[in-house]
Amino acid sequence: MRILAAALALTFVTAGSVYAMEALTEEQVEGVQQAIKGMPGGCTVEDTNIEMENGGYEADDVVCEDGRYDVYLDKDFKVTKKVKED
Repeated sequence: MRILAAALALTFVTAGSVYAMEALTEEQVEGVQQAIKGMPGGCTVEDTNIEMENGGYEADDVVCEDGRYDVYLDKDFKVTKKVKED
């Protein structure tokens, strides 16, 4: 029984990790990077902080002159939301 429970738990962890690690193409990363660089305030983001979310993109830990943000973009790389981190 313990083996079954452990195997089941490992299956859920592995499946969740694979979903979260969906690789972006170079074009997608470049599109997000261009949008972030085009924002006012001299913003930058590391490539590793860009991921797909809800049919668009999320850029975590975007660094701008006035602080750090999470930035959400649609599928066409238009910024839809900018949330300041505490």
